[in-house]
Amino acid sequence: MKEKTIDAEIKKLTQELIDNGTKFNLKYLDNIYHKDLKFIRIDKENNISALTKKDNMDFFASLKNSGAEPLNNYAEFHYADNDGENGFIILTRKMKQMETEQEFLFNINWKKIDDEWKIVRETVIVK
Repeated sequence: MKEKTIDAEIKKLTQELIDNGTKFNLKYLDNIYHKDLKFIRIDKENNISALTKKDNMDFFASLKNSGAEPLNNYAEFHYADNDGENGFIILTRKMKQMETEQEFLFNINWKKIDDEWKIVRETVIVK
């Protein structure tokens, strides 16, 4: 079996995303998400929701405005690569939703635009 490939730069960027997202840092999220972000969510029944950057920002704003506790920052990194222009990472996260802790498999696509990494696509599958 091949050893895990974990690109350090993409892992660090993703950990920063987790650290800021779990605390609902809207300024950080607004900057890191590309204006044309596509966020795809697949639930346990294989229902698919496609969200925009605005939809995703509204979700985090509602959590922040409700006084919600920070989300769990657990992350297990499975794979990450980076060719200098595009980055990709697969990871498992645990977060509480609707009072139940659930596992989520994330696939995140990063793109370097004007020397800044942006998230252009994020897919999450509820395990």
